[in-house]
Amino acid sequence: MGNQVTKTINIRALNAFALSAILMCFFIDSAQAKSKLLVKEYIIGVEDVSYYPFYDFSAEKLDQKSFTKELLSAFFDHRGYKFQFVSLPVKRFDKWYVEENIDFKFPDNERWRTVEGQKLNVTYSQPVLYLIAGSFVLKKNKNLPRHAIKRLGTMFGFYPTLWIDRVQNNSIELVESHSTFSLVKHLLYGNVDAINIEKNVIDYTLKLMGKEEDTIVLNKHIKHERYAFHLSSILHPEIIQEFNQFLNTNSQQIAEMKHKYGIVESPPIL
Repeated sequence: MGNQVTKTINIRALNAFALSAILMCFFIDSAQAKSKLLVKEYIIGVEDVSYYPFYDFSAEKLDQKSFTKELLSAFFDHRGYKFQFVSLPVKRFDKWYVEENIDFKFPDNERWRTVEGQKLNVTYSQPVLYLIAGSFVLKKNKNLPRHAIKRLGTMFGFYPTLWIDRVQNNSIELVESHSTFSLVKHLLYGNVDAINIEKNVIDYTLKLMGKEEDTIVLNKHIKHERYAFHLSSILHPEIIQEFNQFLNTNSQQIAEMKHKYGIVESPPIL
C-alpha cells in the first residue's frame, strides 16, 4: 500500500514538473515572439528614380547598388537597426512625412522645403555630400546669359530652386523627364537650353554615351549654389545624432565609398 501511495505521489510530481516545463517553454516562446514584434523596422523614404551614382531606387532597379544604399545600410547595420528602403514619388516629396509615415528621408535639404513643409519639426544630419545646384549647358554656351535660357530640362518632381522666379512668371518652360539619360540627350540635341541636374549624374550619363565630361559644363554666369545632401527625420532626432557620430568616426570609409562610385564633391564657391 505504501509503495502504491509513493508511486502515485511520484507520478503526480512528475506530471506537475512536466506541466511546469511546458508552461515555461510556452512563456519563453511567447516572450520571444513578443520581443520580435517589438523590434522596430525603420522606414527610409527614398526617391523612386534613377539618379546614379547617388542612388537608383526606380521600380526596375530596387536591388541596384549605389552610394546611398551602401552608406545608409552600413550605418543601420552598424547600429543593429532593422530597416527597409521605400521608394516614393518625387512629385510628393514634401508630403512624405505626413502621408507616408516614414521614419527618415534621404536625400533631404531645407532648401527643398515648401511653405507648408517648413511647419514640420524636421531634424537634419550633418552634410553627407556637398554638391552644386546650377544650370548645366553645352560647352559652347558656357557664357550664355540667364535671360537667354528659354527651356530648362529637369527631373520630374525636382524643385528648380534657382529658377522659381522665372517659373512663376512663365518666362521659362520646364521640360520634365523621369530619365537623366533623356535630359542629357535633350541638351545634346538642342531641345533645351540648360539642364537642372547634378554634375556627377551628368558625367556618369555622358560616360555611358561615350562622350567627354566637358561636353556639358556649369554656366558660371548664371546663379549657382553649393548645397548638401542630408539624412532627415521628425520622429528620431536621437538617431540623427548617432548618424552624425557615424559620419565623423568613419570618414575614411565614407571617402572610399565616394571614390568607389566616382562622386566628386563641390568645393566652396569663392
